[in-house]
Amino acid sequence: MILDGSGFGTTRYRRKALANAANALERISYRSVTAKLTNYRKVWSEAKRLANDISFDPTYAVWNQAMALATLMDHYQEHDLTPKTFALIGDGHAFLGALIKRHFPDSTIYQIDLPKILIFQARTHELAESGTLVSLSNPEHWNDEGEIFFVAPQHTELIPENIDCAVNISSMGEMYETSIAAYFTFLRRRSSPTSRFYCVNRIEKGLPDGETTRFYDYPWRAEDNIFIDEPCPYYTHVISARTSGNGPRVLGIRVPFINYFGGVMNHRLVHLAGDVGPLSA
Repeated sequence: MILDGSGFGTTRYRRKALANAANALERISYRSVTAKLTNYRKVWSEAKRLANDISFDPTYAVWNQAMALATLMDHYQEHDLTPKTFALIGDGHAFLGALIKRHFPDSTIYQIDLPKILIFQARTHELAESGTLVSLSNPEHWNDEGEIFFVAPQHTELIPENIDCAVNISSMGEMYETSIAAYFTFLRRRSSPTSRFYCVNRIEKGLPDGETTRFYDYPWRAEDNIFIDEPCPYYTHVISARTSGNGPRVLGIRVPFINYFGGVMNHRLVHLAGDVGPLSA
């Protein structure tokens, strides 16, 4: 039996020779960005080892997870903090979760996603040997001894502790306002003075039914403490063996292989002001 998924992050190359060349050029094109991150080399080196261990190729979808963690590690190093609990909302194949576990081996990780996606995430953590895996989808099977917990969205309130670091990359832009609001409520109820939320999403994106999600319309509050808020510097383009319709042009001629994303991605690192809830300080 072969387990494979699509639509939530490419982890394998189809044409390796061309992809490897594109991969090298892509890293060079982002050099001015990676040079600003103190922890980039260490994190990317570990990401490549992890990808090799679990038979992933070092695609852009793998590299940008390393960039997200390097960004977070720079922040935590600057503020002399060591996060212990992580909530990964919509982590695709869970490469970021497995990478975090490598860098913070004593951490507890909550992978929050749709049940079908959680199957792929459990497989990634199993291959990465992340630790004890426990499902929170069925409350009767929950115990305190797990290290990696798999949580369906409707069961987030079963999470019994504050979250030091929550991450959402690219999936809140796919959600309706009610779902986004529910996650913000959950995170505010699990917010401590040192909690952080790292959100990387499209500034604006249309949904199939005509609704439009807007990054700055998410339920942020004036009292939230923002550390980073800018267009995401590592989420501007991808270089691949295929040329899409969206990319740079010179004298009206499309430059091949360099592909832009469908819209501007923003990244915000923030401390969410807490709500009065079951775990508020």
